[in-house]
Amino acid sequence: MTTGQKLRQMLEQPGILVLPGVYDCIGAKIVEQIGFSAVFTSGFGISGSTLGRPDYGFLTATEMLYTVRRITESVNIPLVADIDTGYGNPLNVIRTVTDIVDMGVAGIILEDQEWPKKCGHFEGKRVIPMAEHIEKIKAAVHARGN
Repeated sequence: MTTGQKLRQMLEQPGILVLPGVYDCIGAKIVEQIGFSAVFTSGFGISGSTLGRPDYGFLTATEMLYTVRRITESVNIPLVADIDTGYGNPLNVIRTVTDIVDMGVAGIILEDQEWPKKCGHFEGKRVIPMAEHIEKIKAAVHARGN
């Protein structure tokens, strides 16, 4: 069973699924060790720990996916990855999600913000038109396969 299938099973269960946010492998391993069934990557945490900057879109897709891959490989529980806005248009989303699937990531967070984006904790965010985000979601669904 893939981690994506495990995550789907968890989501089908009644109740709330708590996914602690991490920014590195040791944090993910602690989350797993203390008994959480899944984990997610914190874009703000990765930006802060990697660049020492807030989550304003400074991280590139390469930097984010490098960290996500290392975290995914360090644990045996499903990981949901923050992939910001998918790093561009629907074609970029396809590329990003294809890479994410190859890493064994169970799920993603795909933001609907204009670029440069801001962490959800900050004020002054601007979102893209709904139709544009729908196209990104369709691209992600296409790229994820099963």
